[in-house]
Amino acid sequence: MIQMIEEETKLKKYLQRNIEDAGVSINTDSKLLPSEYIGIKVDDYYRGQHRKVTPKAVDFIVSVDCSCGWYVLYILELKGISSPGSSKAIREKFDTVVNQFMQKDFSDIFLNDRFKYRKIFLYLVTTAYKRAVELGNYDKYMEIRARLKNRDSLLTDDALANKPYKFRGKYYYIQKEVPPNPLIRKIT
Repeated sequence: MIQMIEEETKLKKYLQRNIEDAGVSINTDSKLLPSEYIGIKVDDYYRGQHRKVTPKAVDFIVSVDCSCGWYVLYILELKGISSPGSSKAIREKFDTVVNQFMQKDFSDIFLNDRFKYRKIFLYLVTTAYKRAVELGNYDKYMEIRARLKNRDSLLTDDALANKPYKFRGKYYYIQKEVPPNPLIRKIT
């Protein structure tokens, strides 16, 4: 898969191994060789198409070679902001990438039967939750927040709006995390 991505002429200028945008950087496992992963700067790809209306898209798709035709995909929206923002706008970005980029524009790569997925992660990585950044983990932050507030209508609305994405017969949800998480790594 990585070789196909690197050889795709439409993607060449959007390939990166440094996973960083909007002042947010994601770490890669120190054991992971540069030849074992590649990031596609999806939002830059769509901006480079010079369409009348540029589709909103997440920042990166990172493909990690786990060997023997198995891969992990990280679909990442990186937000260096002070407030979480609209869940509708975030969903629109993931919609474009999962439904258009992966299943139509580059289906020959992402829907190719030769490639199997160990796991696909959809992440919104944001600095909007200052306390979560201090703790270094969004889930720990949510545990503390749940204890402090039993009813948070915004979180309830967000959970209800978080419909799963279907890709190759499986369902995936957007997860929230704080930088430098998640760690880009192989899964064996």
